[in-house]
Amino acid sequence: MNRQGYGAYERSQAVMAEPCGQNSSRGLPSQKGKRKEDDAKTVQTLAGAKKGRSAFGDITNTRRDGHVDYLPADKVKELSQKYGVPYRIAANNLATSEQHKEHSDFERLPCSSGRLGDVEEEASTQPEYIDIDCVDSDNELACSDYVHSIMDHLFQSERKRRPLASYMATVQRDIHANMRGILVDWLVEVALEYKLVSDTLFLAISYIDRFLSLHVVPRQQLQLVGVSCMLLAAKYEEIYAPQVEEFCYITDNTYTKKEILGMEDNVLDALRFELTVPTPRIFLRRFLKASAADWPSCGIWQSEQEYLAAYITELSLPEYVALQWLPSLIAAAAVLVARYTCYAAIPALRSLPIWSPTLVHYTRYRASELRTCALALHSFYVCAGSKVMNSLPAIQEKYAQPKYKCVSAIHPPNRLPESIFADLQ
Repeated sequence: MNRQGYGAYERSQAVMAEPCGQNSSRGLPSQKGKRKEDDAKTVQTLAGAKKGRSAFGDITNTRRDGHVDYLPADKVKELSQKYGVPYRIAANNLATSEQHKEHSDFERLPCSSGRLGDVEEEASTQPEYIDIDCVDSDNELACSDYVHSIMDHLFQSERKRRPLASYMATVQRDIHANMRGILVDWLVEVALEYKLVSDTLFLAISYIDRFLSLHVVPRQQLQLVGVSCMLLAAKYEEIYAPQVEEFCYITDNTYTKKEILGMEDNVLDALRFELTVPTPRIFLRRFLKASAADWPSCGIWQSEQEYLAAYITELSLPEYVALQWLPSLIAAAAVLVARYTCYAAIPALRSLPIWSPTLVHYTRYRASELRTCALALHSFYVCAGSKVMNSLPAIQEKYAQPKYKCVSAIHPPNRLPESIFADLQ
């Protein structure tokens, strides 16, 4: 994915030098005056000398006698339980004891949730889950070797770079939540007009909320903040970002090019150029992959489930109240609501759990932790389908298009039963 504009890149280079060996050819004593037959003895002596250390040291797991040391499987299991990380045991890496032979070629222990304040549970009590990354082991673009580290970083970053959930009451004086909703609804139309990806939209709104959490903005400049943040997000996310003049045009020339670029500088200074931030859209991709692996019998409804979850997630954007929830929580709750909607429509799914061990593992949320957010998203979903109650129709109209499978026309369930929020035993 192309990244333009405002990234600060640091490059470092380490130079490693190795001193010359003392037994090099230059340091050998002169052999002048000795008989030629003594050369054989000299060669034999040098051949038995200790092997010199290479420049980067011995980084292999091979002993000098040629034997390869492996960590015993029970030790690997002990370490994985201690630190809460998954592990795999290959058949040729097992020790020769009969106990180790009982392990399968690919054995994986459940990961801990990784959330702050959580208490690690014993691995033996954790239900089994599906490894959704094993099919991508040969796909370098999937980064299956690093995906767990990447997700750990995203779960940590979403807590560090999030807006204030109460900035309308504590920071702003001239704008309110309804104005923010109108701005977001208009930005959805702007993204559609210029064919911007949904990631750009989510990123722009994140910039807006973070900026409004730090600076007082008069209502006359709220739209200026919106287009400047959309310009920044497009430069970050899009391959071909719209020109500044196009944003002047879309505002009916309310703001000049100089004003938009000036506000862009203000936003960058306020955000300290920290433009990489996790949004619900990023987490949603990962969670939908886990959902697809868990519900293979969903069949032709699989794409509908994905677009429906994206639709429900996007419905949270105009809602100021949604700032109280982490992006990962919104994405997980949207998957839950979408799954229950499909669950009610497809009889073949009714024998499967709504929230499975696979989803608990990859989302790091239990069903009970999603209750408040899921109920709110369901209410947004119900209101969006009502012409009387929906005053911000841009998202509903967007997902009524055939390329999104017209998922906004899917009737939401009347309510979410309490049974779907019961944790797995």
